[in-house]
Amino acid sequence: MKKNICVFGGSVSGKNIENKETAEIIGKIIANNNFNIVFGGGENGIMGAVAQSAINYGASTTGIIPSFLLQKDLLHSGHSKKFNTELVRTETMHQRKKMMYDKSDGFLVLPGGIGTLDECFEVLTWCQLNQIKNKNVGIINFKGYWDPLINLINHIINEEFMGINNLNYFQEIKNLNTLKSFLKNI
Repeated sequence: MKKNICVFGGSVSGKNIENKETAEIIGKIIANNNFNIVFGGGENGIMGAVAQSAINYGASTTGIIPSFLLQKDLLHSGHSKKFNTELVRTETMHQRKKMMYDKSDGFLVLPGGIGTLDECFEVLTWCQLNQIKNKNVGIINFKGYWDPLINLINHIINEEFMGINNLNYFQEIKNLNTLKSFLKNI
C-alpha cells in the first residue's frame, strides 16, 4: 500500500528556473518511491510542478483547498479534474491544514513563501506538542534556499527560546540521495 507524503511549496516558481526543474525531479522521486502526494491543490508553481510530475510517474494526488481559494482561480479552470486525482474542498484554511496533516505519513517543505513557512512551522509546532507523532518532516534545502530558516532555528535554540531537541523534528535534505533515504524512513 502506498503512503502519502504532504508537500508544501510555493504557488509560484520564484526567480530561479531551477526551482521548477528540481520540483519536477522531486515529484518523480516521490512517485518512484511508491508515494502519493497530499498538497494544497494548486496547479501552479512549485506545488503544481511536484504534483504533476508525480502524476506523470504513476502517483496519485489529493489536493486540499478551501473554497475561498477556488474563487480566486488558483486552479486552472477546466483542468483541475485532469490534474488532481482527488480535489477536496474545505471551508477554512485550518480545516485544510488539519486534513493535510491527518492524511499524510510524512512532510516535505520545498521552496516557497510565507504560506510555506506557515505550514512548515505549524507542522513543527504540532510535532513539538505531540499532536503529530511519528511523521518525518524534511526540509528540501537544495542550493541553500532554506539556509536562513535553518540559521533562524539555530538562533532560536541558542537564545534558549526552544530546546535543541527541536532539531529532531525535521531533517535538512541537501541532495537527491538524502531525499531518497528520507523517503525510505517514512
